[in-house]
Amino acid sequence: MAKKKAKGHVYIQTSKGLLPYDILQKAETKTSSKQLEATQKWMTENDLVPPPYNPMSLLTLYESSPIFFRCVNQLAIDVAGLGWDFKLKENKKESEVELNRLKDFMKNLNPDDSFRTIMKMLLVDWGTVGYFGLEVARNNKKDIAEIYHVPAHTLKVHKSKKRYAQIRNNKKVWFKKFGETKNISSVTGRPSEGGGEGRANELIFYKNYYPKSDYYGVSNIIAAVGDIMGLIGLRDYNLSFFENYGIPAAFVVLEGEWDEGSWKKVSDFVNKEVKGSSNAHRTFVVEQPDGCKITWSPLNVDVKESSFKLYEKARQDNILIAYSMPPERVGIRIVGKLGGNVAEEATKIYVSGVVEPLQLDLEEIINEKLLQSEIYELKFKNIDLRDYDKLVDRLVKEVGLAIKTPNEARNELGLEPYDGGDKFYIPSTLIDAGEASDENKLGKADEDSIRKLLEER
Repeated sequence: MAKKKAKGHVYIQTSKGLLPYDILQKAETKTSSKQLEATQKWMTENDLVPPPYNPMSLLTLYESSPIFFRCVNQLAIDVAGLGWDFKLKENKKESEVELNRLKDFMKNLNPDDSFRTIMKMLLVDWGTVGYFGLEVARNNKKDIAEIYHVPAHTLKVHKSKKRYAQIRNNKKVWFKKFGETKNISSVTGRPSEGGGEGRANELIFYKNYYPKSDYYGVSNIIAAVGDIMGLIGLRDYNLSFFENYGIPAAFVVLEGEWDEGSWKKVSDFVNKEVKGSSNAHRTFVVEQPDGCKITWSPLNVDVKESSFKLYEKARQDNILIAYSMPPERVGIRIVGKLGGNVAEEATKIYVSGVVEPLQLDLEEIINEKLLQSEIYELKFKNIDLRDYDKLVDRLVKEVGLAIKTPNEARNELGLEPYDGGDKFYIPSTLIDAGEASDENKLGKADEDSIRKLLEER
């Protein structure tokens, strides 16, 4: 008869002596946040939390304001529209197999959209409503197969923060939070053991932090909504002015004994018959009874016109401030003595304060959640802030004084090296002071030859 094997026991040495490991495990205190969770008085069906602001209203403002529209689109281009590269991680060796895997993945994210297009759509959502959703579809091996942009205005967050619903035309589809292991139904949003078509895809939800909501972010434009409304008011005022064919607001006074209803005929003609370009240059003929007259007194509009320009600029500036957007990047030219210096400094602040933080967040999502490579990481290309002409002038001097080789200078310009470009050069015209003649001095011909070394090869 076989003997039973004795069970092993594990003990841990503590300040109170040896204690069994299984007892210590049961007594282990798990760490978790002790904060109070946000309570929602108003929830839609299925415990979906409504966003703090109606995203469709923000999209309407986006469509109605050229400055807002351009700020959002330009930000998307500056963050993810200038290209990207795979960079080798620190202390890692090159791997052609891994690099090819990553490139193939990036080329086949989904049948319709490129990586750059997907990123720009996500950033437009972030810029307009304050959050975005990225759908992640896995294959039967549970590997990430495809990713899709989900329009942010169609998304609702479940109170658990682990589920999301997309609602369109009274239809609903569910997603689970990225990384959740338990399956849910894409139809009901409830736990499900089934797979295939009925299994919900994962969703990466990214938001622009908003202190008043634990569930949603909010767009930067929220601080300048009043400014957009002011610009829309200016636009509508001017439209009304031209629709009225430039007839200013006025007092029309009928003096004397006019026939009954005469005032209404005058009013109808001015307010209806004269308006619109199709009625341009129409003539107003009035049969004036004896002892009667019409007095037309235009209201003063000069003060309005002059103040409108200042008002419009102030509103535009506030919208630009909301995104830290340099005016030149959205087509507004600043004219002035210090315009160039101010523009350069504003662009640096915009890049370091807005563009680069967003790039870092996106890179973290892509590298940690999607690519999951231990060798390479994706890096977005940034705005080139260098003054190219000044840079070339400096490099020409450095090469001419043997401070740098032509290849070192070309590398700084982002150009490929050439054979023989690793040598230092000193102009042959350098001679002892006092013996120099005009023909031996370093002239423009020498600088031109150095420029050719840098740019023409």
